[in-house]
Amino acid sequence: MIKNKIKEHIFYYFSLLSVVILGVFLTLQFPGNKQIQMMTIVITTFFYVGFGIVHHRENHNLSAKIVVEYMLIGALGMTIASFFLLGS
Repeated sequence: MIKNKIKEHIFYYFSLLSVVILGVFLTLQFPGNKQIQMMTIVITTFFYVGFGIVHHRENHNLSAKIVVEYMLIGALGMTIASFFLLGS
């Protein structure tokens, strides 16, 4: 059952992973410019949340709980990344 869901949504998982990897790569390309790094992290987070919402909307199971969950995970990721950037 899990393998079927993975196969069914492989494009979504690949796209999401690509966006996150691209965001990390772009963030690391500007080691001295914290403003560009933060902007890259914010944009990556918005894409992550957007991908999640669109994906769940297309599969007819979008709810307020899912939107809040994606937003909280995105905020947590931005917070962790911010601490790493501002701490160095």
